[in-house]
Amino acid sequence: MVCMVCGLLCLVVPARTGRCDDIVPAPVQWQVKADTIHYDQTNDVYTCQGHVRIHREGRTLTADRVRVDQKSRQALAEGQVRLLSGQDVLSGRRLELDLDTETGRLYDGALFFDDHHFYLSGREIHKTGEKTYFIEEASATSCDGERPNWELTSRNLKVTMEGYGIAKHATFRLKHVPILYSPYFIFPAKNGRQTGLLMPEAGTSDRKGDRYLQPFFWAIHRSMDATFFTDYMSLRGTRLGAEYRYVADLKSRGTLMADGFEDSKVDDRQGDNSLKWGYEDAPTDLDRPNRDRYWFRAKMDQALPGAVTAKLDLDVVSDQDYLLEFQNGFNGFERTREYYLGVFGRDIDDYNDTLRTNRLNLNRSWAGYSLNVDAAWNDNVILRRRDDQPDTTLQYLPQVTFDGTKKRIAGSALYFDLLSEYAYFHRSEGARGHRADGYPRIYWPTRPLNAFSFEPSVGLRQTVWHTEHDAFAGEGRRYDFSRTIYDARLNTSTDFFRVFNLNRAGFDRLKHTVKPQATYIYTPEQDQDDLPYFDALDRIDRENAIVYSLTNTLVARRKIAQTQGALASRYTYTPFLRFKLEQRFDINIYNQSAPEGNENERKYQPFSDVLLELDITPGRYLFLDGDARWSAYDGEFYAYNANARLGDNRGDSLSINYLFTREGDLQGGTVQNPTHSIIVSGALRISRQWLLRGDFERNIEDNRHIESTLGISYQSQCWGIDVDYTEQEAYNQSIQVMIHLLGLGAFGN
Repeated sequence: MVCMVCGLLCLVVPARTGRCDDIVPAPVQWQVKADTIHYDQTNDVYTCQGHVRIHREGRTLTADRVRVDQKSRQALAEGQVRLLSGQDVLSGRRLELDLDTETGRLYDGALFFDDHHFYLSGREIHKTGEKTYFIEEASATSCDGERPNWELTSRNLKVTMEGYGIAKHATFRLKHVPILYSPYFIFPAKNGRQTGLLMPEAGTSDRKGDRYLQPFFWAIHRSMDATFFTDYMSLRGTRLGAEYRYVADLKSRGTLMADGFEDSKVDDRQGDNSLKWGYEDAPTDLDRPNRDRYWFRAKMDQALPGAVTAKLDLDVVSDQDYLLEFQNGFNGFERTREYYLGVFGRDIDDYNDTLRTNRLNLNRSWAGYSLNVDAAWNDNVILRRRDDQPDTTLQYLPQVTFDGTKKRIAGSALYFDLLSEYAYFHRSEGARGHRADGYPRIYWPTRPLNAFSFEPSVGLRQTVWHTEHDAFAGEGRRYDFSRTIYDARLNTSTDFFRVFNLNRAGFDRLKHTVKPQATYIYTPEQDQDDLPYFDALDRIDRENAIVYSLTNTLVARRKIAQTQGALASRYTYTPFLRFKLEQRFDINIYNQSAPEGNENERKYQPFSDVLLELDITPGRYLFLDGDARWSAYDGEFYAYNANARLGDNRGDSLSINYLFTREGDLQGGTVQNPTHSIIVSGALRISRQWLLRGDFERNIEDNRHIESTLGISYQSQCWGIDVDYTEQEAYNQSIQVMIHLLGLGAFGN
């Protein structure tokens, strides 16, 4: 507020009535208006009286009287003082300023900071520094109007903009009615990063008891920061956690997170401990006798010399229940997954996956080629804690791949690509060994009659092994193995399309495309029983099959309004529908005879299930998609998954996901486990301020309720509230109330 009033020094003319323009050198360019302007040469004092208005480049001061003493470098404005700087506003009865120290005092005043949309008012407002204020009998709010919906009043208040406010004897009021009192209260008054306490979380639940979580943010440097938190749980103990983030350059960054605690409760199958402190839906349904509980995870990207990029993923958890216990909330599994996907583009294993992947990857790419060096450790959470069972988890230490994309061979009509790999397989207990695999492929793409795409190809796979364990040695004590196998393919497809004049709903054209496609696949049978087996690549099944599909698409065209001077019309294209049918015919199964009485078993049926995929976007607010598997033999669906999403500009939304799979054998003998579930979520905008929300998930197959949430939200100009009731299976019901105050943050329980 001082920089604007510095323009008072331009008043260097004798007393008169009217306007003084350009009284100071051109670079300052202040304009002063007043009924009278007087200069006391003896005391070197300038005085403007009556409708005073001082203006320069978006800064304006108005008052009844303004006085500037050049000797003492003091300025005074009185009577309906109002100072504008951009969208920031200062107003009051009397304003005193020190023009050298840029400090001052405002009486019966108010400040409005547009960047924060924040109001400060008080009996006396002292400006003690560039961004610091001390306010007596203070009031702070982000609400517009003379009677704010909420305000924080205090005996005195210290505020640092882009910092924090510290209020003594603070009272939180709703419509001037006192609700809460605190002898000492700290709140953020910033947009940027700054060290300090973050808004806490509080609550209560059946599993954790009363809970209070307090985070602390540390702005270490402009390119690194950290967050620490303590999470008190009355029934379980106190969980401590930390998160460290850094950015070294555009290609180098990292985030490390860790949290843990000593749990006062265990799942030891004694009494009702398993029901209260365990999880029935854990994949192994094991107990959890350990009290030391933790989760450490990290993702890092680092640019190295020679255009090499390093990527590190770490994920170590104490037990199979930890991520179920802390699936949501501050630093929980869902927030961690969302953060890593958003920042690094890499996912983490699901919360109920007991095999956690830890990987270091080095990558180097050239034009059409890529080299990847991986060291992957799969941490088996179950076996790591059980000394009575051998840990035979397979580790890749390392795995090196060198791949080449499809490229033309020396200007000929032929193309080739390459897949190659070297891996060393390690186990704490069990077989270990080396494997090298090379898989080049030659293509001859043609287009007969310029109507069909016709592409035969042949691949040759060469694999060698060296084992370090007697498990594969056999009677001949053999440790070296090799395999050579080829395969052939023939891809053919074409397109038929027609364009229709539409002239509806803003669209002028509709293109219907039909694409039939067929692929013949052949891999000869080869005896591989005596070869080592580490993973699926060690067994190449014979194939003699035709995969055929038919895809229909509808794409609508809309013309964009042409701007003046544009040389050509511009259009947008909207995919309206995609419908695909696909089936596989196995010639090997067709040529073999099924055992008598087993002809109807699915593994002896040459035609696979028909795969159906459907995507429909009938409008900008509705999207439908689904897929299904239908048996041509018994005329029944063996699986289908349907999704529908509906929304509008008001904020209404509805999402339904329905999943069904039948129990039974698939083609080839694979057994399919049954699933049958539904997930529904929606939001209804009751008014501009009120929003009703709900989520529901149920396992229909087991007639088991998974989770449901019903919530309502209210949002006004300066505050909002979320109330949610959540019910989960097995001792987990909770009510959460979250209040959002613009300018203060959010708190709740």
